[in-house]
Amino acid sequence: MEKKIFVIDDNEANLTACKNVLKPFYTVFPIPSAAKMFDLLRHVKPDLILLDVEMPEMDGYEAAGILKKDDAWKGIPLLFLSGRTDDASEKKGLDLGALEFIQKPIVSSVLLDRIGFHLK
Repeated sequence: MEKKIFVIDDNEANLTACKNVLKPFYTVFPIPSAAKMFDLLRHVKPDLILLDVEMPEMDGYEAAGILKKDDAWKGIPLLFLSGRTDDASEKKGLDLGALEFIQKPIVSSVLLDRIGFHLK
């Protein structure tokens, strides 16, 4: 059975790029906001979550905090996607429980490698 991956990003181009890279290998759920992710989590449990940091309404850090406090979701591997390159942003994401902080724009081979590593 294919592994399920949630990709949460408010930018349609980023969602499409991730979906195109991942769909030959995984079942991909492109999601345009953290609020919609939480709605879908009530029905589908993904094997991994790719979460954008900068989003309106609820940013990735806030969403990660909620995910990691809920027993039903805290064990799901979380990888941040971000255009931020500063150490403080990366440290904040890792401190919130993310396993990786992947830079955007995405590099297909890096994204697939990091996901594959965490889904072993």
